[in-house]
Amino acid sequence: MKRMLMGAALCLTLAVGLTAPAMAASQNSNKTKAPKAMSARQEALKKCTDDYNAAIKKAKDDFASASKDAKAKTGKDKSAAMTAATKAKNDAMASAKKNKADCTKAAPAK
Repeated sequence: MKRMLMGAALCLTLAVGLTAPAMAASQNSNKTKAPKAMSARQEALKKCTDDYNAAIKKAKDDFASASKDAKAKTGKDKSAAMTAATKAKNDAMASAKKNKADCTKAAPAK
């Protein structure tokens, strides 16, 4: 039993000892590489995506605040407020999608 435990401990020690330097080397190699320069198209597409994500986030936040206000109301006022909030969100999301498509088309060629 003692011999088996010693063998297992030895194997475990060797495995950790051999894999630790390899892991440390792979982490250090990522730090030394300089970031690649993005092309003009990639920068333009990144800007389009960032603008789209910001517009979607704003639409969702506006909808959340409008629906929170609508929940305080009752009856027809509540349903009208929820309908208006939903329509505003859908319009904002459609506009953001269209703007992203236009921005992508306007991006410089490869």
